[in-house]
Amino acid sequence: MKKEYYLILILFFAGFCTGIVAQPYADGMWKYEAYPDLPFQLKQVDLELSVVPEAPSIKASAVYTIRSRRPGLTSVVFNTSDLDIRGITFGQEPAEFRITNDSLIIELPDTLHFGSETEMKIDWESSSPYGINKDVYGNIWTSLNPQMQNHWIPIPDHPEVESKVRAVITIPADKEVVFTGERTSDEITSTNERKVSWSTETPVPLIGISLAIGNFDHETARSGVKEVSLWTPENGLIDEVRSGLLEVAVESIKTYEQELEFEFPFENLHVVVLPDHHWEEIQTGAGVVYLYQNLGSLRTQLQRGIAAQWFGNYHRYLTPIDRRYEFMKALVSGSSQNRKLAENTGLRSIDHWNSLQGTHALKEENFQKRIIEGSLPELLQQYKGVTGWEDYSDFWYDEVGKFWYDIAIGAEQGASPDDTPVTYRVEYLYDEMDSRLSLAFEAVGNPVTSLVDIRTTEYGFSDTTRSELSFTGDRDTVNVDISSGTEYVTLNVISDQNIILQEEKPFMFLIRQLRNTSPDVQIQAAEQLRSFTDNPDVQLAIQDILRDEENVEVRAALLETLATLTKGATGTEETFLAGLNSDNQAIRLSSIRSLVNYPENERVRNALRNTMLRSEQDTVFKTALRSYQQLSTAEDIRGITERLAQNDQHHRAISALEIAIAKDSTRESISIADRYALGNYPYEIRTQALDLLIQYEENEAYWEQTMAMLLEDRDARIRFQALNAIQHLSSKTTVELMRERLNEEMDPRVRAKIRRIL
Repeated sequence: MKKEYYLILILFFAGFCTGIVAQPYADGMWKYEAYPDLPFQLKQVDLELSVVPEAPSIKASAVYTIRSRRPGLTSVVFNTSDLDIRGITFGQEPAEFRITNDSLIIELPDTLHFGSETEMKIDWESSSPYGINKDVYGNIWTSLNPQMQNHWIPIPDHPEVESKVRAVITIPADKEVVFTGERTSDEITSTNERKVSWSTETPVPLIGISLAIGNFDHETARSGVKEVSLWTPENGLIDEVRSGLLEVAVESIKTYEQELEFEFPFENLHVVVLPDHHWEEIQTGAGVVYLYQNLGSLRTQLQRGIAAQWFGNYHRYLTPIDRRYEFMKALVSGSSQNRKLAENTGLRSIDHWNSLQGTHALKEENFQKRIIEGSLPELLQQYKGVTGWEDYSDFWYDEVGKFWYDIAIGAEQGASPDDTPVTYRVEYLYDEMDSRLSLAFEAVGNPVTSLVDIRTTEYGFSDTTRSELSFTGDRDTVNVDISSGTEYVTLNVISDQNIILQEEKPFMFLIRQLRNTSPDVQIQAAEQLRSFTDNPDVQLAIQDILRDEENVEVRAALLETLATLTKGATGTEETFLAGLNSDNQAIRLSSIRSLVNYPENERVRNALRNTMLRSEQDTVFKTALRSYQQLSTAEDIRGITERLAQNDQHHRAISALEIAIAKDSTRESISIADRYALGNYPYEIRTQALDLLIQYEENEAYWEQTMAMLLEDRDARIRFQALNAIQHLSSKTTVELMRERLNEEMDPRVRAKIRRIL
């Protein structure tokens, strides 16, 4: 009984953790210590880095110039995690050191007195998945996530620490490298290698230094005396977008400098564009802004990132992921121009930014917003380095007499209430002999409680008449005055309510309505005629109109109605097969959807298969796939998956695999999912494949072996997601695996999920 209890408990937590994706961790998880023990300053850091992007790995040495801030300094403490420290020397003499947790404790050869300086050299190597990101496109870049710097470089890892930095970086000759500061030299040393030198003339926060290497295109512009560099993947952006981003960067710097009355805090700005954010919570460093193509608007990211150079890098925060600091960026970057970024990224910083857009906090009439916005120049003058919201609040208190611990982030004032549509069925009760029409309104679901205004348009032989009527409640019948020559009537809601009308018109009304000159009116009639499946005149009328109709949207609607009426009758497929070759997408889509009515027709299946494999538009592919799945076996769809994979159409292959794996009684589809989940594919592909594996692969032996690989993956998002597969492991194996992984895992988001499981 006791074993059963623990098994139930663990399975409960497994199910609980499976649903935790959108908000995987708390804001304070990466909070820095408020008053760290820092008895020394770093005056200069001279780096020599040799980078192998394929691994990726960094072999490095650094000379640190240390100045004592206290008398009798005998040791210094740096932070290091997941680094292989090869040696530490003072001059030619090796130093004694030890590593405890993430602390690198170094004994000084001589006591350092107050104000005295010494130089220390550290040699190390790193291939840490926590400090060095690598994507499938060959780009590598160092993480700016809080407390991740010490995974690729030994430093006192805290916002308080700043220093001048020089770096000489050896890279493959065909790559480009980006680093904090100014590029001072670029030397080809062999057919395979280059040495590129960088330096900063003024101290920069060491948590903000960043290294990126890739096949980048490079363009520059100037904003006053500041040089702006844009680094983009080769062929990753069209020329107009690149030049537009450079222009936005230059203009944003000028605008912010004027409004803040404070020059750009760093000597250079480097903007690096990469495809995938790789779960990087912090997107900016000291003079470096990363734009990620899967985070949404590059322009918005850039304006937000430049604003963060003042509020986030010049001013640095102990809790850097905070909604209030996103508010500061929004103010600087111009609240009226701000846009939401990509949703459901799992990034708390982006969630905070998005939650601000459209709120009262950014409205012009907000008193708190006006005070804060007007105070920004003084805040920059008064504070530098590490500061926080409490410092800001003290400053504002002197002006308004109230301590603003938070910001007013209410919903937009005057916002409309729930705008869920309300549906009404409308029956036309038409007496043609007496020219009487009654409209019977009946709510489908909850009714409205206020009047709904409707405009009626009566189409006659020679003229058109408009009038208005109203209805309300669960049921209501309204009489409409019409003339004896009325051909048909249309209804349009003119109230502000979100009302959907499901009209049931007389047959002849709809046939005549097909002759209207308005495509929307024609399409409405075509759609409503689909309920008249027993009337043979409908098919004849539609075929007659199709011969002369030129509007492609109307033709597409007529084709779908015709498909509903013909119900797959032999010989009628020719019309829809011909539509597959149309240059118009709407007609192609209607034809594709219509062909599901021919389940026994091999020619139809082949046509849909060819459409999938040859279509350039994703919409056409997805529609054809949905139709094909209704006509084909799991083996057929698996064959499509493999063909798409061979053609490197992996996004489409995964879409097909989602269908095949649900119908496939063999393990072949699971093998394809395994190949994608564990292979060298973009994250969007891997995460979908991993979801399929977790859903359909139940073999415990498989997961015991596979979990070990997934939990060592370089991408923290994959490790986080892989934990959902514990539902397939025994309670004993789960506990053992989680305890072992907790000792090795260093990403705080993944660690938090492991703790929840345990």
